[in-house]
Amino acid sequence: MEAKNSMTEWNDLTRKEKETIEKVEKTNAGKRLLERKAKAVSTKLGYAKASLMLSEFLNKSIDDIVNEYVSDVKANMYEAADKWEEIFRDFTTWLEKKYKSGSVAFYHAGAKALINANVPRSMRLQAETPEHDSRTIAGVPMDDLKQIYAASNDRERAFIGILKDSGMSADDALRLNYGDVKGFEQNDFVHINMYRGKEHVEYETFIGPNAVEALRAYTLIRRQRGETIIDETPIFASEHAPYKRLDGDALSILFQRILKKTGKVVSTHRLRKFFETYMALTVRHPIVLKYWMGHEIKKGGDIEARYIIPPTPEQLDLYKQAYKNIDLTQAGMEERVKAVEKILEGMTPEQRELMQRHGIR
Repeated sequence: MEAKNSMTEWNDLTRKEKETIEKVEKTNAGKRLLERKAKAVSTKLGYAKASLMLSEFLNKSIDDIVNEYVSDVKANMYEAADKWEEIFRDFTTWLEKKYKSGSVAFYHAGAKALINANVPRSMRLQAETPEHDSRTIAGVPMDDLKQIYAASNDRERAFIGILKDSGMSADDALRLNYGDVKGFEQNDFVHINMYRGKEHVEYETFIGPNAVEALRAYTLIRRQRGETIIDETPIFASEHAPYKRLDGDALSILFQRILKKTGKVVSTHRLRKFFETYMALTVRHPIVLKYWMGHEIKKGGDIEARYIIPPTPEQLDLYKQAYKNIDLTQAGMEERVKAVEKILEGMTPEQRELMQRHGIR
């Protein structure tokens, strides 16, 4: 089925798009990039375009770019880091003259992937991928997000649901393990403790029925394909064995695939803004929302936060009250039960047994 889908996706490409991929595949570095980092045809096309853009910007071949990077790192890794971070900053400026911020971030990530697919982990380029211009982001409109959510597969829906329900940054979400969301198989609302070691910021947030239901379905699929899910298993993981933890570039590629499928833009920043905008309709004090989103508020750290951040049970009650503002299904409990029953009706006895064995209602 996957091969058939890939062939269909390939046939949907224009002649120029096919030539773009083939041109990059003819280079050693480009071939390794597309084989190691791009499973879907749409991802191959995006990475191929990004590689050719970097080649055009530097006026060097794809292989020469990678070889130069490797030589620089071997000669002096610290000087190489400074040099290539500056190169990618200039590359960002060059992209900004032609593309909007979402495309700039996407092509920057693809160009960085070209280098990192061709070097060992210890030599990987750390140039920071630019974010969307926050001044232009008003969040995803509710109707658009409902359409995106409906058109997404189980994996995409789980990722979108968690980001949308929690208001987390991409960096924090990508660090999530199953041990961080214990109880999701039995409870419709789940409390999450987060800690950013680098910034020394500790905060709490939650996920609700949308994310929980999507995570249950996604987890069932992962178990059915043979994965062993333990506390240390990453939630945001690759689609194929060995199911490695996603990085920010991979998440950007996933959102680009959703854009191509739906024609609507979604990103971590837009989902984060969606959370902040719609939850504020009920959560009136901005300090609480900032705390849930992991902004620089240390619990007990400053006087205002110490008095305004309520105990966890009260936070959960407030979150439940506000959840109606971000609920994409806007269905009551009876409707949710009916939806689950409908899913069960379409399952084989083995699938139902697997669900029950893992406590998924």
